[in-house]
Amino acid sequence: MKNLKQLYSATQISQRIDALANEISDDFKDLERPVVIGVLKGAIFFLSDLVRRMKTADSLQIEFVHLSSYGSARESTGRIQTPYLDLPNISHRHILIVEDIVDSGRTSRFFIDYLNDQFAPASIRLASFLDKPSGRVLDVHPDYTGFTIDKVFVVGYGLDYGGESGDCFRELPYLATLNLEIE
Repeated sequence: MKNLKQLYSATQISQRIDALANEISDDFKDLERPVVIGVLKGAIFFLSDLVRRMKTADSLQIEFVHLSSYGSARESTGRIQTPYLDLPNISHRHILIVEDIVDSGRTSRFFIDYLNDQFAPASIRLASFLDKPSGRVLDVHPDYTGFTIDKVFVVGYGLDYGGESGDCFRELPYLATLNLEIE
């Protein structure tokens, strides 16, 4: 498609996730039954590839929430939507949040504050497939980052363009910039 330009190949993504999984495994290796929480929908591919490569002494508990500040927009709307925020009792546990992208920081800040208020976790760390510091509004920095990107709109590897037709390009095995000016 002429309005897509590959930014990172499936091979580059796989290699980066290998490195992240090793780093996270080192940090989590001795923790008792860590909890990994994926933020749907965008983080699904990143989370599944990441946790399958992690090595910890205890089994991982994997949970999901559905949060968004984008809706069908190309930039954060500033409002956090929480269509699914149902979690079991994970009080005082070590938590790894897995996000697709940290852009404005609003969604991550909201969720970190929510977890702290509801569960008083032993620790919270944030892994993000992408970090886009140019869009940062709140002081949020991932502990683990796949790739840092400039101010571009990206799709693929779980990230989509909502637009009028909804959920487009999420299934791509690579990450691409999407130029919506080209028709």
